Amino acid sequence: MPRIFAFTDFHGNQEAFQKAPERVAKEKPDLVLVAGDVTNYDAERAKQLLSELGEGRSPIYFVPGNMDNVELKDWSGGTNVHGLHGRREYAANLVLIGLGGSPRGAFSTPFELSEQEAGELLDGAMKSHHDENLILVSHCPPRDTTIDRTSSGEHIGSITVRKFVERNQPIAVISGHVHEAQGTDTIGSSVVVNTGPAKNGNFAIINIDKKVDVIFAKFM
Repeated sequence: MPRIFAFTDFHGNQEAFQKAPERVAKEKPDLVLVAGDVTNYDAERAKQLLSELGEGRSPIYFVPGNMDNVELKDWSGGTNVHGLHGRREYAANLVLIGLGGSPRGAFSTPFELSEQEAGELLDGAMKSHHDENLILVSHCPPRDTTIDRTSSGEHIGSITVRKFVERNQPIAVISGHVHEAQGTDTIGSSVVVNTGPAKNGNFAIINIDKKVDVIFAKFM
């Protein structure tokens, strides 16, 4: 049964940068997934945190968020830190697909994609195969769920991600982006998770066996 630690939305918080690697090194999960917004614009600092997470020897797979430098979409850090944006990887008996950034909006953040671009990346990563043990790591959550609703009640998730989940039914979707929407929801048989912002010490422990079990936890 793979045990996954999932993080998102560090936004360069110094205490989170220190405490998250300590928790990973201590508990040694089978896999660490990072769903973006590691920093705000700073590629070198983001690489530093991801590398430090990887020092705990758990494999790290990440996508950049809309606030991350676009340089991260093509970066992997040595043998233990793997970029997942627009890619398909195998780890811990799971198939991982990643999508970074967010849909284009009014704020012109550093890494935004059109819904069409997002769909092309996801379809390219799937390669027309269906996998029973598929996990999607997407910075932006699927549209019209409890995990993409802002404090004003507006849904700001991705329509393309929603359609991808409906069509392919991954066992889990790991997202962030909407800081106030920590929680879980379902789309068909898929469990969708917003881990809550790591800048506030939030992360999720996800155990996968015959079902997906999600535990929300604090590392600081």
